[in-house]
Amino acid sequence: MLHTAPALSADDDAVLRAIDEIRRSLRYALARPRRWNGTLRRQARARAVRGSNSIEGITVTEDQALAIVGNEEDQVSVDATWLAVKGYSDAMTYLQVLAERTEAMSEADLLALHFMVQGYDLDRSPGRYRRGEVFVHDDDSQRTVYTGPEVDAVPGLMSDYLASLAELGASDLHPMVQGAMAHLNLVMIHPFADGNGRMSRIVQSFMLYREQFSEAQFVSIEEYLGRNTTAYYDVLARTGRGRWSPERSASEWIEFALTAHYRQARTVQGRLWSADRVAELVDDKVEAGLVPHRATPALELTFSGWSLRNATYRELADVTATTASRDLSALVEAGILQRHGAKKGAWYSPADVYRTWLTELREKTKSSFDAGADPYRLASRREHIPVSSDVG
Repeated sequence: MLHTAPALSADDDAVLRAIDEIRRSLRYALARPRRWNGTLRRQARARAVRGSNSIEGITVTEDQALAIVGNEEDQVSVDATWLAVKGYSDAMTYLQVLAERTEAMSEADLLALHFMVQGYDLDRSPGRYRRGEVFVHDDDSQRTVYTGPEVDAVPGLMSDYLASLAELGASDLHPMVQGAMAHLNLVMIHPFADGNGRMSRIVQSFMLYREQFSEAQFVSIEEYLGRNTTAYYDVLARTGRGRWSPERSASEWIEFALTAHYRQARTVQGRLWSADRVAELVDDKVEAGLVPHRATPALELTFSGWSLRNATYRELADVTATTASRDLSALVEAGILQRHGAKKGAWYSPADVYRTWLTELREKTKSSFDAGADPYRLASRREHIPVSSDVG
């Protein structure tokens, strides 16, 4: 027996309709030719990878995550943290390959993904189910907050779980509900010695990817969960009540997951709008002869809030290290960028003259795309759930 998807309420349906409307707008925006699409996807991957790992106490900065997903080993110290984050990034890449197939995820697929995620620590049995009991502890109180099913029950539960993924995929449930249920059951079975949370979030994304959601990379909720870890743990604790109890309703978990999807989608809407404003600014600098055209992707990246390094510049501009150094120096001289640090540690950000413009852009984006609205509160009051921009 596994947790089963609850009957959806009228409020659930209203929130799903709002999410789908936002998704349609994102799909349209992403389908239009935009040179920043590639860098925006990389940013989304970095934020998701960073968010999911931060929940487990594996912490890197956004810039470090961006370097890791871009395979810029020379920009990050290669240690256990780097290996953990890189493994998760590789698993998410492989996930998209798996999702292109028509069949459901197999046990071999699942164990291969776990090996990618956990392979940096061979003592934690990567690619194998646990061989002992498992407990989840509250680090603050040192209390045991969840006890997984008996180890002897794991093989049978996982057989049921993999069958349930196929059944979910063949059902008429909304893919976001499918993903939420796939996440809940795996994290509650806790089949691995370590990496259960990360694997649950990976499988949730798989359920979106297999439906060919073109915007799935942008609306998967790892980033949101990383920012709201306490609320995430709390809703799982209330749903599980401390032990494997699949008879309990998953309604509150579904509400939490759909709220996360809604808020993440609104965040992405704002980022797409902001990316267009940044692109317009960079185009003005190109037309004024202050910026070579090949520099536009790198400038759009750093004007979106990310640090820019030589390695990233040469990848985005497709130039040698020497040309990258020359371009970056010229951009500093032109008053477009400012340099921080020296030699291999050097990085670049927008010059101070753009500080006011960037602050105003962030504030306008935040006010126009409210990513903190509670869609269920609005739905229960029969109020309009925002799905578009408030930009005039």
